[in-house]
Amino acid sequence: MTILKIITEPAILIITVFFLFFIMTVLKNYAYVEKNLNSVYNFLKSLNKKELSYRFNELDNFMKNNPFTSTSWEDFKKALIFPEKLYIATKNPTNTGDFKPEIYLTIDASYFFNEDTLVFSKINHKFIQTMPTLLTGLGPFFTFLKMAVAFTEVNFSMDANVGESLNGLIANIQIAALCSVFAVGFSLLFMFIEKIMYNRMCKKYYLAIQKEFIRLFDVVTSEKFLIDLVKESKIQNITNEKLLKALPENFAKAMEKSISETTLPYLENILYSLNKLNESFNKGSGGDVVDKLF
Repeated sequence: MTILKIITEPAILIITVFFLFFIMTVLKNYAYVEKNLNSVYNFLKSLNKKELSYRFNELDNFMKNNPFTSTSWEDFKKALIFPEKLYIATKNPTNTGDFKPEIYLTIDASYFFNEDTLVFSKINHKFIQTMPTLLTGLGPFFTFLKMAVAFTEVNFSMDANVGESLNGLIANIQIAALCSVFAVGFSLLFMFIEKIMYNRMCKKYYLAIQKEFIRLFDVVTSEKFLIDLVKESKIQNITNEKLLKALPENFAKAMEKSISETTLPYLENILYSLNKLNESFNKGSGGDVVDKLF
């Protein structure tokens, strides 16, 4: 039995065609994932942690418009804490060495951006998982089919054809056995190739995206968040207490200043005018104008 005859055997050809079809299907799906994840990774890589608060709208628009990240991004935003929701006290805010990012993350980015959300949900992953099983199943199917056909071709009616029939039966049984060998071999080879393609075209990029999110957003735990809220509450209480203590004093000073600067000069002007008016009446009538009025 020559190699050419084995390769050209219809059953083995069918198994080979299925193997090549599965490989091309996986390659097409993973190439699609790679293209989209690579664009997300390159965009995140272009962002700077210190500029994130200014470019957040740009990041938001990009992630919402990307079909690979739109759903996960909406859930991810709910886990963010923006500047107005968190107060971080620093001894020297002007010191750039003590820089603290303005946007915090309460849950690790891998919870939102992982292989399930970025890879498996974007392709027919369940079908890809069944491909090795289908290849393996083709082996026994064609093995038993070939053996059934071989037994039907055996002719024991004539002694002259018995030897030839047995030789044909043995050859067909060999082909039937090779069908299972090729099927299992292609199945193992498929799993090996698929794993390599997945690591290089998918896993590499979704892990890189996770690292970029870790670089851009600092994760703040719930305990730290509560501590920061307590700090903010205490600072606000101290500030309010100082304001309340200073309020009566400031009010008294403001009233005194208002009276001294506005009311007193006004009253002095009124008294001065009344005195002048009284003097003019005294000169004209010889009496006090107030006595004449009453």
